[in-house]
Amino acid sequence: MVKSKALGRGLDALIPTFQPDADSGSDTPVREIGIHAIEPNPYQPRREFSQEELDELAQSIRERGLISPVTVTERNGKYVLIAGERRLRACKQLNMSTIPAYFRDVEGDEELMELALIENVQRENLNPIEEAMAYRALIERYGLSQETVAERIGKKRSTIANSLRLLKLPQEVRESLVADEITPGHARAILAAASPALMIRVWQQIVKRGLSVREAERLTQKSEPGTADPSSKPKANRRQDASLLKLESALQQVLGTKVRIHHRNPGGNIEISYYSMEDLERILELLESGAHENK
Repeated sequence: MVKSKALGRGLDALIPTFQPDADSGSDTPVREIGIHAIEPNPYQPRREFSQEELDELAQSIRERGLISPVTVTERNGKYVLIAGERRLRACKQLNMSTIPAYFRDVEGDEELMELALIENVQRENLNPIEEAMAYRALIERYGLSQETVAERIGKKRSTIANSLRLLKLPQEVRESLVADEITPGHARAILAAASPALMIRVWQQIVKRGLSVREAERLTQKSEPGTADPSSKPKANRRQDASLLKLESALQQVLGTKVRIHHRNPGGNIEISYYSMEDLERILELLESGAHENK
């Protein structure tokens, strides 16, 4: 699709550097418009805006001016913001009356949502939950597949799938992830727990004890119902398990679910857990896409 290729070009195509040209006339795609004439993007995926960061940006704009314009589209005689909400808020904070704006034609709400998401994702402005919710909105609102979203956003399909899995975390754990108390790596380790109640217990221990991601993965394994106490294993088995933990951890990171390797000389088997038919389909698609990439 032509539109997908255009979106895939990245931020340079969406937000060009502002270089005013006195000889450009009225045909230039960048021009000054009234700052209060711009309506917010109804599909802005970002929900959290740090006041400290806005203050710093406003100070920078006051001292050096605005380097990049905001991006807008004209719809029904109005200006609708596509990208640049932080810049717009900072300029409003400075009581500026006008702002340079780059004009872009947008086909409809779907593209408006995609462009807002692309800007935030490529600038790394979104927290992990905001990003996952934006992907889900594209999928549910417009019936897009995870693969289509990945192509349009310029990410791997496995990245989209693992991001969406974060929405299965209990609310307390989501809030902890947004607050940077835990990392996405911790969150993936928590998701390997068998139930929401276990997820919460693992999360509480991670925060209380300041565990690393690897320690969190081991804690999740130990917290699984029916799992024997690792201290009761023979020393030889414990050394063997240590050599396999790295492999299990790598597979868990790729598949976003609990993985167990059962080694019995000369072979063994790999156990991959799933928690719903949707989760099983996600894992199968990840394995299939990996096979295609390696051809």
